[in-house]
Formats: sequence, C-alpha cells, structure tokens
Amino acid sequence: MLKKCIVAVCLLIAALPAAGIERGEKSVGLRAGYTTSNRSGVAGLYFQYAFSSRFRLAPDVDYSFRNDGHDAFSINLNGHFPLTAPSSRLTAYPLAGLNYTTWNYREPDNNDVSARTDRLGLNAGAGVDYLVTPTLKLGADAKFRWTRDYNSGVFTVSIGYVF
Repeated sequence: MLKKCIVAVCLLIAALPAAGIERGEKSVGLRAGYTTSNRSGVAGLYFQYAFSSRFRLAPDVDYSFRNDGHDAFSINLNGHFPLTAPSSRLTAYPLAGLNYTTWNYREPDNNDVSARTDRLGLNAGAGVDYLVTPTLKLGADAKFRWTRDYNSGVFTVSIGYVF
C-alpha cells in the first residue's frame, strides 16, 4: 500500500507543470522558528541548489535552543520537489530527506553534568517560497522529523539570497 502511494505521488508531481525555478539556481539564507521536541526556538542556516525545475537539494543546519535542560544540533539533507503556483513568484514544495540530530541533556540542578544522544532519522514536510525580488526570497516550511525516541515537528520561516 505504501509503495502504491509513493508511486502515485511521484506520478502526480511529474504530471504537474514545472515551477519557475531554473536549473542551477542557488540560494543561501537564515532560518528561525519553533521545534516541538523541546518546545523551544530553533535557528539555522540553509543552502539550496536546483538540479532541475523539479528537484532542489536543500541541506540545512539548525540549533534548538535549551529548554528544560535540553538543546540540540541538527543537520538535514532534504530534497524539495517544486510545484507550480498561481503566481510565478510563489513556489510550493513537498520535502523529504535525512536527518542527524545530537541532543545534549543537562541536569537541572548541576550544569556540569551532561549527556549526549545522537540519532539518525527521516524528514517529511512541505513549504513555500516567495521571490520578493530576483535576489531576495522569503520562505516558510513545516516538517516532521522521525527519529527513534525523539520525533518532533519543526516550523521555520526564512530569508535568503538567490544567485
């Protein structure tokens, strides 16, 4: 059943008209938002490279700020699959990818004692980009990180330079 759903989504994406993203387009920028894993803010950097109008590789790194003695550093390697939007400046995309997160735990009564947990996982979500000018892009995305014992939702907004 899952294989049939994946094939159906891939065929649907292939049947849609191409988005306004050109092959070789690159962007770099800042991200900020919220993560449900430790109920705190998250900030990071991203880079995107369009291999075609239908596929963009989008690695990013995030830091989840400490809350209740927990903080994390996350590295993501996602693929974006841009879809046509009503406006040529607006691009919506589903995303999927891999995740590596390292969690740091500090005892509430003693900041000198800490433990670290590393996890590999999968990402799935969606986002939207709006091209304000030919070189300035605003975006927002939401994704779910599946990791053993540490599943979380990550919601971010971004600003980036397109070149």
